Amino acid sequence: MSTNGVPSRRRPHALLVPFPAQGHLLPLLDFAHRLSTCHSLPDSSAPDHSSHLPPGTHHALLAVHLPRLREPLLSWARSHPDPPTIVISDFFLGWAQHLADDLRVPRVAFYGVGAFTVAALDHLWKGTLPLDPSNSVVLGPLPGSPAFPYVHVPSVVRSYVAGNPDWELVREGFLLNSRAWGAVVNSFDEMEGEFLEYLNRCFGHGRVWAIGPVADSGCRGEERSSEAEQLFSWLSTCPPRSVVYACFGSMYKPPPAQAAVLGAALEASGARFVWAVGADVAVLPEGLEERTAERGRVVRGWAPQVEILRHAAVGAFLTHCGWNSTLEGVAAGVVLLAWPMKADQFIDARLVVDLHGAAVRAAEGADAVPDPATLARVFADAVDCTKWEDVRAKASALAAAAAAGVEEGGSSFVALESMVKELETACLNVESVDR
Repeated sequence: MSTNGVPSRRRPHALLVPFPAQGHLLPLLDFAHRLSTCHSLPDSSAPDHSSHLPPGTHHALLAVHLPRLREPLLSWARSHPDPPTIVISDFFLGWAQHLADDLRVPRVAFYGVGAFTVAALDHLWKGTLPLDPSNSVVLGPLPGSPAFPYVHVPSVVRSYVAGNPDWELVREGFLLNSRAWGAVVNSFDEMEGEFLEYLNRCFGHGRVWAIGPVADSGCRGEERSSEAEQLFSWLSTCPPRSVVYACFGSMYKPPPAQAAVLGAALEASGARFVWAVGADVAVLPEGLEERTAERGRVVRGWAPQVEILRHAAVGAFLTHCGWNSTLEGVAAGVVLLAWPMKADQFIDARLVVDLHGAAVRAAEGADAVPDPATLARVFADAVDCTKWEDVRAKASALAAAAAAGVEEGGSSFVALESMVKELETACLNVESVDR
C-alpha cells in the first residue's frame, strides 16, 4: 500500500525455498541458521519439505515437479500479514525466479556446491547441448581452461535430452539462476577465489557472496545416541590422526563387489577405521566386524560426520567428494582420499587434489572395483605420519583458512555482513503489494 503517493516499507522477511534432498537441504538450513543470527534479517520462513527421497529418484527430474509450488507459495505470500521481501532458493529451483518476479522482490540463488561447479554448470547449460561423448569437454572461459573427460562432466548435464519437455524445463531452471539478484555460494575465498571472481564477472551484478563453510554455523548440534557415545569413547582411545573414516554420503550404496573390496582393503591396511555404511548393512563383508573389532568400528544409519571428522583421532577421509563432505573434510584438516562417483564430484576432486594438493586420489567412478592391496596401501599411508607430509601440510593450511574465514573479520564473515547490508537496502526499496 502507499500513503500520499509514498510507498510503505516492509521489514526484512526472507522466504527460503529448499530442494528436498539431504545434500541440498542441510547446507541451506545451515545458511538459514547463520542468516537468522544477523539482526538485520530477523524473520524467515521455509516450506516444510521431507528430505527423504525414494531410492533411484533423479534430482533433476524431481525439480520438474516442484514448480507446482509456485502458485501455492504466491497465494500464501500475498495473504501473509508480513509478506516476504526476499526469496532465497536452492539453485536447482530456478523457477523461484518467477515467484520472486511475481512478488516484485529480489531473489538470491543459494548454491550448495562449489564455485568451480557453479561456473562449470553455468558455462555448460549456456553452451551447445547435448555434448559429444567421444570428445573431452574444455571449459575454455573458466580459470585455467580446465578440460574433463565426458564421463567427468556433471551427470545432470550429461543426462539432458534435447527436445524432451522435462529436460528443457530443467535447463530453463538452471538458466534462470543467471537472472537472480544475487548468489550465495557455500565456499570461501581462500579455496575458490579465482572461480568466485569469474562468477562475479559472469553474472554481471557483482553480488556473489562466498559465506562458507556453513556447517560451522553450529545448527546441527543434537544429543548423542548411545551408539555415538560408544563410538566417540573408542575414538578417544586412538592415537591422534590414526583413524581412516570412510563414507560415501547418504544417497550412495556401493555394489557388492565394490563393498567387498573396500572391506578387504580396510582389513588388510592394518589401519584403524570407522566405516559409515548407512542404513543398508548388507554391504558389510561377512565377518569383517568380528575380525577387526580391536581397530575398526561400523556406523549404521545416520553418522555424525562433522563431529567424527573433527575428532583428533581421525586423520583421513575416504569420500565420494560430494561438496558437503568435501567442505567438512577440508574444514577438519584431514587428508581427503578422493573416490568421485558422479554429479559434481569429479570437479570437487579436481579442486582438492590438483589445485590445492590437499587430497589424494584413491579410486574413480561409481563402477570402479580397485585392487584391494593398492587401496589398502592408500589407507595405510594416509595415517602414517612419515608419509604424504606435503599433502598433510596443505590440508592443515586449508583448514586454517576455512576457520579464519568464518571468524569475525574473515572473508566469509565479511561477505555475509555485506550480503545482509545489501539485502537490507534492497528490502527498503520493496513496496508493499496490494492484495
